[in-house]
Amino acid sequence: MPQTIKASLLFSVFALCAAAMVLTQRARQRVPPPAPHQLFAVVEQHLSAFRAADYSSIYRQASSGVQQKFTPPQYEAMIRRDYAEVARAERIEFGFVKASGSSAIVQVFFRDSSGANHCFLYSLIAEDGLWKINGVEPMQPTARGLHV
Repeated sequence: MPQTIKASLLFSVFALCAAAMVLTQRARQRVPPPAPHQLFAVVEQHLSAFRAADYSSIYRQASSGVQQKFTPPQYEAMIRRDYAEVARAERIEFGFVKASGSSAIVQVFFRDSSGANHCFLYSLIAEDGLWKINGVEPMQPTARGLHV
């Protein structure tokens, strides 16, 4: 194969890759930031399902990445083991919201029946036009404490 044809093919492949990168970046930037109440509604649905012990609904609200890591029984066992205080929360308040493109973080405060306060960061991701829960991480109380 002549050198000019090889060079043309190589240039075409690089141009195609560059165009794909540009289009992907533009598509990511087009995702409008959600209103905080939309994200709060996702978390509230999650908590309602948790209180009702509706673990199949909780699993459906999880992102595809979470669903790839856990089978439904594994996910239920992890939720029961690691997040029991969430189901017993007597009071819930939302803190800050940080959204960027197709991902968001929501701070959620819980007061359990013993009066203890807990804070979690809910990580959400947009998938197929819906916000899904991608993770829940407990936050340690600060020196000043958590107030609900």
